[in-house]
Amino acid sequence: MPEESLSVSQPEIPLLGGNTSTVVRVGATVRRNAGPWTPSVHALLRHLEYVGFTGAPHALGIDERGREVLSYLEGECGEYPLAPHWVTDEALVAVARMLRMFHDAQYGFRPARGAVWRSFGPPPPDTEVICHHDAAPHNVIWRPDGTLAMIDFDLASPGTRLYDVAYAAWTWVPLFTDRDSYTLGWTRPSRPRRLRLFADAYGLTPRDRQRLLGTVRRRIVDHVEGIRRMAAAGEPAFVRIVRQGHLRRPARDLRLIDHERLLLEHALR
Repeated sequence: MPEESLSVSQPEIPLLGGNTSTVVRVGATVRRNAGPWTPSVHALLRHLEYVGFTGAPHALGIDERGREVLSYLEGECGEYPLAPHWVTDEALVAVARMLRMFHDAQYGFRPARGAVWRSFGPPPPDTEVICHHDAAPHNVIWRPDGTLAMIDFDLASPGTRLYDVAYAAWTWVPLFTDRDSYTLGWTRPSRPRRLRLFADAYGLTPRDRQRLLGTVRRRIVDHVEGIRRMAAAGEPAFVRIVRQGHLRRPARDLRLIDHERLLLEHALR
């Protein structure tokens, strides 16, 4: 896209969400706060576009205000409480398959030497892919043609496939208490059955099935500790998340997983 087309000549329309940044729509583009991680994220998005992966926005550059410019994806974003069509088995399967395609599409992608990512901590020694790290309903777009796409790649960073799968399974099965599930749009989901369905749809290996529940638990702990670290460092978005009490639900989720662990592990065999 020519550089002059990145200037702001149309009204800015605030978009919902944006827990960690300010997001607006300008015509057919989205403008978001940029950071040291933005070049790395844009390199990933350009690779995905090059190989034909359609489940992510296109990186278009930086505008005159220093904001990143992305293509706007038409469709419906997950908004809580979720509408009935977001909590079906079909939607769960579609998300798992989209995540698998996202990971597979990264074949051949090599981040630049010294690439900076906005991560909760150092990359694990067994890094395989660039994880989205936040493929929850609020970062998924249900497009008019019925396909899904992910948005908000700010937290993308190196990790393992299973680590990304763990977060998505946690937030889509979901592995929430019945009370929290109902509040967010699910009506007492069959957690063991849906966890197995997600693992099947992604295509987890037997070894990864054995490790999935432990990885989900570790991912939740990392989620809580990472948010606390960023809040302690003074990042406003994460200070707000802590002050608003959003870390109480993950604590309940950990207790739930411990209580139902045998049932969930049996379902994955």
